[in-house]
Amino acid sequence: MSLFLYIALCFIIVFSLSPLAAFLNVALGHVRTSGAAFSSFLAQVPVSTILRSLKFTVLQSLVSTALAVAIGLPGAWLAAKFRFVGRKALLALAAVPFCFPPILVILAFILYYGREGLLSSIISLFFGPRRQYHGFLYSFWGLTMVHAFYNFPIAVHQISALWIRIPETQKEAAKTLGAGSLRAFRIGTLPWLLPGIAQASGLIFLYCFFSFTTVLVFGGRSGATIEVEIYHALHYQSNYALALILSIVETLCALGGILILTRARGRTQRTMRDFGRTSELRSPKGIQRLFIVIYGVFIVFFFVGPLLSIAIEAFRVPSPVGRATKFGLENFERLVKGFQAPLLGAILSTVRLSGLAAAFATIAGIIASLALFFAERKNSHSILPKLIEVFQWLPMAISSAIFAYGWLFLSSDRVVSSALVAAQAVVAWPFVSRALYASLRAIDPQVREAAKTLGASPLRAFMTIELRAILPSIAAAAAFAFSITAGDVNVPLMLGMGEVETLPLLLYRLTAAYRFNEACAAGLVLGLMTGLVFLLKEKVIDVA
Repeated sequence: MSLFLYIALCFIIVFSLSPLAAFLNVALGHVRTSGAAFSSFLAQVPVSTILRSLKFTVLQSLVSTALAVAIGLPGAWLAAKFRFVGRKALLALAAVPFCFPPILVILAFILYYGREGLLSSIISLFFGPRRQYHGFLYSFWGLTMVHAFYNFPIAVHQISALWIRIPETQKEAAKTLGAGSLRAFRIGTLPWLLPGIAQASGLIFLYCFFSFTTVLVFGGRSGATIEVEIYHALHYQSNYALALILSIVETLCALGGILILTRARGRTQRTMRDFGRTSELRSPKGIQRLFIVIYGVFIVFFFVGPLLSIAIEAFRVPSPVGRATKFGLENFERLVKGFQAPLLGAILSTVRLSGLAAAFATIAGIIASLALFFAERKNSHSILPKLIEVFQWLPMAISSAIFAYGWLFLSSDRVVSSALVAAQAVVAWPFVSRALYASLRAIDPQVREAAKTLGASPLRAFMTIELRAILPSIAAAAAFAFSITAGDVNVPLMLGMGEVETLPLLLYRLTAAYRFNEACAAGLVLGLMTGLVFLLKEKVIDVA
């Protein structure tokens, strides 16, 4: 069985890396056909542009990560220590970066924080007319704030999951020896907490580092990231060689971040072995209740508000100046009955293409997670588990544009839909693999040994123990894979799709045309679609 898994994993790795070889071949071919040597081409590479985009990419990623962790840390502390109304909702926000596509969050922030947005209306009630509010979205700080609010739930979820397992014994011992509250926290809690903060920060940094749509919309005046420069080199200049150089720089930086992230995860696992059982939540008192209320109002006002604005705007019907605003279904009707009726076609294309990509990603993720699990169980100190883990991270360190164009070069007659499915599957399967591997590690090995003692063969023990135990995780991972692929606008936008139009691509087109009401209607449909998938996932988990 292990041999079959390793062979299948090799096929997945070849499948994942083949578009890179195809893109490399085409890029070098363009250099050769231009009649110039590769060395002379390198001499013409705009180094200043690369350095400027790299500087902006790293700077906005660092600032976005710092803001996200600063917003998430108080929430992680509250969720790990106290029992209060809204605690589960706060932890459930961790699904937002996966369930809500970036283009939908971008639209929400435009509607809420834009010059004519809901926040502008609220400010005008207290501080005068709208002209006094100029907005901040289309600036460096606007870009980093969007990234921070989109990713801070990751910090809340991951840090609180670690914090709740940190024992209070050393902190109390430090207090007994005369240390103040701050010094006791620094001695008895912070050393255990830092690896979790580093892990969450590394993951958020990677998301911000490879951010494309958000930077394309909000970062135009401030600067362009490497991913945006790759898009311009491919889509507008057809300069594949320059895109390759940019991608190599981006991948090297990302691999460095992944190395730091992997080491932080390893330190977290080693530290957690000495942790006590999950600490009991207590009821907040006095100033703690006040802090919970303030933090809750802050999250609702600044984070939940933009998401609610999507639903409000979807049903608000634009009316002539001077007439009262009315609500209805006209925005949906225009998308269903209007010119070319784009909504129904976009829904069908999204279900078909994203469903295929999610299915491929789930199968590949299952195989990769099992291969890593069995390799580590056989010999955790060998080089094989480490190699498998590196290959799991690799698709996350490569530009989605390179994957998209590589598959486009490989597909017969350069069929865009085939390239889209393959590229999205390659991007999504590492998420599935990481989630399933974490579930496999959580299985008590004594249960499997007991099954073998009772006469079960290794295959039967796997089918009855490991497979049954991870069925809920497989359902959850498949739902996340569909959400990631269904909400992806990066790959379709990179490919310049014309033969099909997915819901995120329709969202982007409507937003670019300032048809915000119809864009919100399409976004609401996309949100309901991913919500339905997660509802079905819960049903599968209940059955399992």
